[in-house]
Amino acid sequence: MSYFANYNKINIDLDGKGVFDNICNLTNRVKVKDTIINNLGYYDKVTVQEGERPDALSQRLYGTTAYHWTFFLLNDNISNIWSGWPMSSAQLVEYCTNKYQYMAALTDDNMAGLFKEGEEVTGILSDAVGTIREIHVNNHYLTIEVISGTFRSTGESLHGGELGHNMIATSIDSRRLAPKYHKDVVTGEIVRKRTAGTVPYTFLEWETARNDENRDIKVIKPNHVASVAAEFKREIAK
Repeated sequence: MSYFANYNKINIDLDGKGVFDNICNLTNRVKVKDTIINNLGYYDKVTVQEGERPDALSQRLYGTTAYHWTFFLLNDNISNIWSGWPMSSAQLVEYCTNKYQYMAALTDDNMAGLFKEGEEVTGILSDAVGTIREIHVNNHYLTIEVISGTFRSTGESLHGGELGHNMIATSIDSRRLAPKYHKDVVTGEIVRKRTAGTVPYTFLEWETARNDENRDIKVIKPNHVASVAAEFKREIAK
């Protein structure tokens, strides 16, 4: 059964134009959720296992898949299975590859004034051609949309077609592996990239940390789940 199948419907004029939409009444959800959250005896915290779906977690905790919707009731950071529910490692890589489009060409060179956004660059060894979409001077990389060919992942140099400058790329790979920022290896503070003493913190690492934070969720204790679910259904039917 769909999570929202439990909600009664109300008519709301969403845009004030006199057209009413029949949508789920979410107001009673808050009443029930506040009751649960304000009573520590109702819930525990558990860790969602690698690749574990809501129905599988419900089965593990309650011996049935029927209470999968309660996880979305109790955790504000997880609105549905597509938004906030912790992804498997493979799903996360695919998600990041799609989110952080194009390739990232990393360098140790000083990039100031080397290239322009929209300029075409060519791999000197590969003859691959791409368009510069973004220039990240502080984080030392270019975002490149590939037009033709395949840039070498290492050992490639890039030649600008408009300004005529060259840049030695330490690597060219998916932008998910580019640095969101750099950290001091001792303090862990966010700093500018230096020749020594800093490490990149990639977009993939950042997304992984966020994903891992969502693994620890509140769940209704097994001895309370049936009564809480019944209360919830009574409230939303009003």
